[in-house]
Amino acid sequence: MSRDLEADVLRLRTALGNLVALSAVPEAWVGREPPAIAAGLADVVVNSLHLDFAFVRLCDPNGGAAVEVARGSACQAFPKWLQQYLVVNDRLSHREVVRDIGSGVRGYCGVVIPIGIDAEGGLVAAACDRADFPSENDQLLLSAAAHHASMVFRMSRLIDDHRRAEEALRESERQLRKARDELETKVAERTAELQRSEAYLAEAQRLSHTGSFGWDVCSSKLYWSEETFRIFEYDRADQPTVELALQRAHPDDRARVQQIIDCAVQEGKGLDFEHRLLMPDGKIKAVHVVGHPAFEKSGNFVEFVGTVMDVTERRRAEEERHALAHANRIMTMGQLTASIAHEVNQPLAAVVTNAQTALRWLDMQLPDPEKIRRALGRIVKNGGRASDVIGRIRALVTKATPRRDWLDINDTILEVIAVTRTEMRGNGISLQTQLAPDLPLVQGDRVQLQQVLLNLILNAIEAMSGISERTRELLISSEDDGADGVHVAVRDWGPGLTPESSEHLFDAFYTTKPSGMGMGLSICRSIIEAHGGRMWATANIPQGAAFQFTLPIPNEPKS
Repeated sequence: MSRDLEADVLRLRTALGNLVALSAVPEAWVGREPPAIAAGLADVVVNSLHLDFAFVRLCDPNGGAAVEVARGSACQAFPKWLQQYLVVNDRLSHREVVRDIGSGVRGYCGVVIPIGIDAEGGLVAAACDRADFPSENDQLLLSAAAHHASMVFRMSRLIDDHRRAEEALRESERQLRKARDELETKVAERTAELQRSEAYLAEAQRLSHTGSFGWDVCSSKLYWSEETFRIFEYDRADQPTVELALQRAHPDDRARVQQIIDCAVQEGKGLDFEHRLLMPDGKIKAVHVVGHPAFEKSGNFVEFVGTVMDVTERRRAEEERHALAHANRIMTMGQLTASIAHEVNQPLAAVVTNAQTALRWLDMQLPDPEKIRRALGRIVKNGGRASDVIGRIRALVTKATPRRDWLDINDTILEVIAVTRTEMRGNGISLQTQLAPDLPLVQGDRVQLQQVLLNLILNAIEAMSGISERTRELLISSEDDGADGVHVAVRDWGPGLTPESSEHLFDAFYTTKPSGMGMGLSICRSIIEAHGGRMWATANIPQGAAFQFTLPIPNEPKS
């Protein structure tokens, strides 16, 4: 075998050995960071191929910063040339072989090999003083090494991206689990809150005897709360309907209820009415129905939402209170028997006297028509006085349905004063009034408010009946109290209130009188509160007690 052939075989074996060695290197690079891969490639190029200088640039396929590493320092001229060359040729499309770099005894040759198209993966540059550098084997080995490094680099980037993606996915899953747990917790808390609210609402409805309902007028579906079922005495399994509700309506009220409902549906107006229910066992209930209409956004009326209140006990209590109030009026008027007789006897006696006088003048030979006319006028006047007294007494004792009329409270005060004036004179009471002029009108039942004033005045007279060392004074005042309405006060100069009695003055059946029933002040407060007002008692300065009450001023024009 010739020497040339032996040399070729040796070079081939060497090249194959280097290629095998280079093929095994990437396994050691897998999983390493990009700078370590680039440094490993430069070391392999210099040490395995026995070169003087190597430069490696690996580009990030995701657009990140490139990694650059240089090895070897024997050749000083090639790095300078490479630096200038890369400034001009940033993108290489082919290999570039450079010969005779530098000057001096040792000459260097170099090669620049792009990785990928237009060096998109980077490049490998090497220099050596061998005469045959870079041979085809050198270029093949450099290309193979660069290709392996590029693949490992890209794989490292992919692994890194995959790891980050997995970490991001795990973080996302953790956040999702956390959000799910938080949502489940909030749903559980909200569900518990709703259940508590529903339980509280159901209990509140049960205690107040107030049920709720919703009525979809389009589908005719009716929704009842548990208390509504209880009020109508239907089973929860029954499907509520308007017809079912009307079956419970009292026969005498059914047509009126149907008319109110039909009118509300046609006009889209609210419901606010009372009617009776006739239960299967013959029991009668009174209910108050309030419903508010609900509309869509285009403005179409779609449903009623409202309440049904069982007011049976309230109505029974009102009837009992009215009966007690009437009984109290009768009892109070019994205390005024002497005063009433005196009030009526005065004008009747005057009538008799004037009639006798007129008869004497008529018996005269020359009757005086003018004197007779004056006597007859006095008869008419005193007859009117007697009629007024009887009318006021009759109004106080008549058991009539409470009314809501527009009243001047000063007129009501003066009417009661007129009935009690004789009683006050007989007990030596000095009456003073401070009635504010032009007070706003109040709305109420005149007879009930007269009863309140009558009770307060008679109580004041009785409280001062044992006073002998000072003047027995009674002051009745009225004023406009702004937002609180019209204020009325009855002040006496009696013995005043004790701490014990102050706490129980308005309690039913509590009395400080030997023969009292203890109902007067309790009924008075009930009447005032039924009118939307407030009643209380305080000490009168400097002596006695002051009983006061306020009545609201409705939103109506003042007189």
